[in-house]
Amino acid sequence: MLSFPRRPLRVGLLREAARRARGPRARIAGAALALSLAVSPGVAFAQASALLDEGKALMKKGKLAEACPKIEESYRLSPRSATLLALATCHEKQGKLATAWSEFIDLSAAARKEGNKRLEADAKARGARLELRLPRLTVNVPRAAAVEGLEVTLDGAPVDSASWGQARPIDPGEHKVSASAPGRKTWEASVSIKRGERKAVAVPALAKDGSAAPEPAPAEEAPAKEAAAAATAAPDKGAAGVGKGAAGAGKGAAGEGKGAAGGGKGAAGSGKGAAGKGAAGAEKGAAAPEQAAAGPEEGAQPEEPSAAEEPEASPGASPKHAGTFVLEVGAAGGALIGLIDSGSFGDLSTYSYSYNILPEGELIAPCNDEVCHASFEPAIGPFAGGQAFVGVALSERLHLGARVLGGYRFGGGYLAVGGPSASLRFGRLWLGLTGLVGAVGQDAKVTGVKGEIPSELVDRNYGRTEVDVNAREGSLPETALVETLAFGGSVEVSLVLADLPSSSWTSGALLLSAWPTFMKGLDGFVIAAPVGLGYRFY
Repeated sequence: MLSFPRRPLRVGLLREAARRARGPRARIAGAALALSLAVSPGVAFAQASALLDEGKALMKKGKLAEACPKIEESYRLSPRSATLLALATCHEKQGKLATAWSEFIDLSAAARKEGNKRLEADAKARGARLELRLPRLTVNVPRAAAVEGLEVTLDGAPVDSASWGQARPIDPGEHKVSASAPGRKTWEASVSIKRGERKAVAVPALAKDGSAAPEPAPAEEAPAKEAAAAATAAPDKGAAGVGKGAAGAGKGAAGEGKGAAGGGKGAAGSGKGAAGKGAAGAEKGAAAPEQAAAGPEEGAQPEEPSAAEEPEASPGASPKHAGTFVLEVGAAGGALIGLIDSGSFGDLSTYSYSYNILPEGELIAPCNDEVCHASFEPAIGPFAGGQAFVGVALSERLHLGARVLGGYRFGGGYLAVGGPSASLRFGRLWLGLTGLVGAVGQDAKVTGVKGEIPSELVDRNYGRTEVDVNAREGSLPETALVETLAFGGSVEVSLVLADLPSSSWTSGALLLSAWPTFMKGLDGFVIAAPVGLGYRFY
């Protein structure tokens, strides 16, 4: 009886002591916590700035292997756009093109949120330029190899089944692809890929592993069996042991966790709710197996997020290449060689020629463009002009369309040809073919004019097919413009001097090009070697 009055006193003393202890000490602890929270961002920012400076200094010295990790740690401590720009630049110099490309896309999105349009445009352009040089690897999984539980990894990172068969950007270098599945032997393969290269690797059907342990029963069967056994073994305690999640995500298993039957309370549904007492518990316990049967559907693991839920790259991060309009314009100049040895230089009706028609008689015939023609010396000279290509990009590497090439030959003459054209890209080099048809003219020295002898009179003229016209001395022009229709083709060899892709109409590349051209005229040949500087919009 004497102990009862002392208990309230002891409790009161303890409460008072706790109150006194919480007074000044609590205030000091709270102040220290607030100070640490206020100081820690400043400390992190200072550390991030120091790491960024160190990384930039190392990057200038070319020590990229040391610079990139420091800049990456700086960005982790204080994620800023300036740091992300330095990190993407470092990875680009290091040759990790896919990593840098992804970081430029993130930088573009961050700059857009900050309202920094200049940085956003720069990040888009640099990311788009990298996209053209990205290696791409395709991991193919044939239907025969897609066994249950198959897991494919690339450099240790899982490759989602939705991306099987799709080309994915990857850094240049060595990479390892592996595949594994329950009860199967693991398969591995190494693949080396270069800048701009596209490769594919196929996962074979995995061989069965006889030494492997037997595959476990499906997850939905074991909990259901345990739940049914628990409900049968303890009906009087109202053990509703399973509930909706018995066969699903692992919650509400019979006799486990918060839903265990005990103290007259049965575990209901997900394993957290009370199933009641006494008779009510028994009734709910009896209903448990039915709920457990429905468990696999309601408690099943959530499906993988659909492609629509995945974050998208910032819009306009790179230009579209396939299916877009392509226009190239540029200046061209070089040498034009005319080997047109026969033709007309205007009105020849003022000239005449004679040939034998009888054993002792001649016929004086007038000249015209059909029976008389002039002969010329070869003409070689420089020319200047331009070229244009109009077409469509069937892919990033293949452009189809039409090209025209024309120019003026110094000293007299011209070139005006065009036709269908195709260009294929190999890294920084474009190679193409163009079929050409058009007119060519050259101002060349006249060596004479000849008239044709009818074929039936060739024998009477000692086998000659033509004779010189009767022209007074000095009546022939010294030079004349001779023209002809020519057919042929040219080969395109273009070097990309600057690749400037963007989301605006100025997206394109600056090219240094040469088009060696060979054409056959109606009378003679034409050879041209134009070289030009142009810009291809795409």
